[in-house]
Amino acid sequence: MKYLLIKNDAPLTHISSGKLQRKNGFIHPRRTLDTFVLLVCIDGILHITQENHSYSLKKDQYLILFKGTEHFGHHASSGPLSYYWCHFKIPNDDYAVTTVINMGGGDINDVSVYYLLPENGVLSETHRAFIIFQQLLDLARSNCYTEKLPNFALSLLALEISQEYIENNRGSKSTNPKMEKVIEWVRINYNLNRSLSQIARVFKCNPDYLSYTFHNYMGYPLIKYIALVRISNAKKLLLETDLTVKEIAYQVGYTDEKEFMKRFKQLEEVTPTTYRNAFPRTKLVKK
Repeated sequence: MKYLLIKNDAPLTHISSGKLQRKNGFIHPRRTLDTFVLLVCIDGILHITQENHSYSLKKDQYLILFKGTEHFGHHASSGPLSYYWCHFKIPNDDYAVTTVINMGGGDINDVSVYYLLPENGVLSETHRAFIIFQQLLDLARSNCYTEKLPNFALSLLALEISQEYIENNRGSKSTNPKMEKVIEWVRINYNLNRSLSQIARVFKCNPDYLSYTFHNYMGYPLIKYIALVRISNAKKLLLETDLTVKEIAYQVGYTDEKEFMKRFKQLEEVTPTTYRNAFPRTKLVKK
């Protein structure tokens, strides 16, 4: 794994960004660019090779294409494919590429002064990075009072990816394999209407044990985590589709539209419609 290290005392330079959508059979062109590229898969699988390393990017996964490095699609996509892309440059070409990151010292004594971007990774289920990317696309298509505004949105996105990586790799808490399986199960099955007892049966444990252990591991109840994942996916649907609020509510697991709207406002402090209207240009970014 390679890591792109950039001093974070200045914003990155946004060149262009957008969203690619294809129904079937997309193959990424072979090319070598004088910019870096951030790719984030939304749906489907993007097959792409960089420096003899082949990747098959799936939903929520990202890849950084390095400046001056040849990349190409090694296999055609099967079925619908969509992903965000952003071309960017680094001020004064002041960056380093390394294969070793030591959170406790060594080559990098203070990660806080860097944008720390792994070549490849998975974005968190909170989808904070997705939301920032959508803000970036919206700003890039708007009549900003200053052309620098997309640069700061891009830099915030880079900081968010860095933050997620650092949080997940500091080793500050021990991993509970069973709770990690519960987290993964919820990520996949968040739209199912399952009670705590039913989920506990899936993992062959007592509901009280599951509730206590999950709360102790994550810092909040399992039911709240399910709501967070549901609303996070709802936010993506609000910006990525033309589905009605009622249709989105059902799609993320709520049988009652009013309950969905109540929970959304409780967690986001705005209504679903207000949230959608905050990014009117996002859905126009398509190639």
